[in-house]
Amino acid sequence: MIPIDSKEYRLLYTDEFGDDVGLDEVQLLDPPLEDRVPELLGLLDSSDTFVSYQAMLVLSAWGNESGVKFLDSLVDEEKIHESGFESHRITDEDNVYDELAYAIYLYSLSDGDEDKIITILKKLLSIYPKYFFESKLKYVLLKTNYIELADLIENVIQSTLSNQKPYQASQLLPVLARFDAKKGWSAIQSFINLPPSIPDPANNIAESLKYCSSQDAEKLLLKYMSSKSPGVAEEASLSLKYMKS
Repeated sequence: MIPIDSKEYRLLYTDEFGDDVGLDEVQLLDPPLEDRVPELLGLLDSSDTFVSYQAMLVLSAWGNESGVKFLDSLVDEEKIHESGFESHRITDEDNVYDELAYAIYLYSLSDGDEDKIITILKKLLSIYPKYFFESKLKYVLLKTNYIELADLIENVIQSTLSNQKPYQASQLLPVLARFDAKKGWSAIQSFINLPPSIPDPANNIAESLKYCSSQDAEKLLLKYMSSKSPGVAEEASLSLKYMKS
């Protein structure tokens, strides 16, 4: 825990009025607090790795290139997941790489360098089969139009599935189907006959089908609409409405 009366706490968790708003809200401050940037840059060299990690999240969200360079190095090193900074509330798995993906998304909203964004997204996808990603990388990719990532995503889905992570693999199905409907439909075939699991990949399958405009896709959606799972049935209904619109 960072002491509440410390400089680090003020820089990372308070707004321009000094009110305690939390890291997430500080990341979203618009415009960024430029007077804080020099001190935040100094925190990147902190001996406390949690402090340097959180300073990076703020700086990256504000469009600072040094923050993104630090983020990139964390992905390359593949060690940050050992720190337990982003333990999942239910599974206790570390979700840190998902948080890095979201930081890159915020960087993109600050007119960040597109080549850097794509490069880091590729790196995150390359480690996706190995580590836990809750949902933020999926969210980020759905917000982009980087269709050049379709082939990579197709391979990552299969690798993640081979690593016995069917739900995590299925999270990328809507992204792939949106970028390339033919590839998306092909990838879906690897999931539809899998045994039931929790969480259920059917939610993501139903979501991805809205991008696959075909009679076969529509039939599958109608099947999912009768699912005993309310979430799957609702997702299928929404996808069918999208397909018909």
